[in-house]
Amino acid sequence: MFNMGMTEMIIIGAIALILIGPKKMPDLARAIGRALTEFRKASNEFKSSITREMDDITGSPDIKDLSSMANQLKQKNIPKNIEDYLEKAADVLEDAGKEIERRDEAVKEEGEKSKPEPT
Repeated sequence: MFNMGMTEMIIIGAIALILIGPKKMPDLARAIGRALTEFRKASNEFKSSITREMDDITGSPDIKDLSSMANQLKQKNIPKNIEDYLEKAADVLEDAGKEIERRDEAVKEEGEKSKPEPT
């Protein structure tokens, strides 16, 4: 994990045993284990929320239309009226920007609501 060998682990364990004592050592090990478990849970929850938000944004039909348009342009299958595609792409990007701003405002409002009131 930290690129430590068995010798280093034994030395650290011996020092901890001397400093903490044999009675409190199991409690300390349990507390460290619980803390690592909570950290992993929080990390996984954060990853899943980011993934869920990205899926919400990229899963919209407009984004898929942009993707298909980009693929057509890459394949040199340029349509006769490219202005329509460019206008639609601009509209989609503008809508995505508005959606991001709306979500930012909602997050800010939620953060302000959760702040304790000064006494």
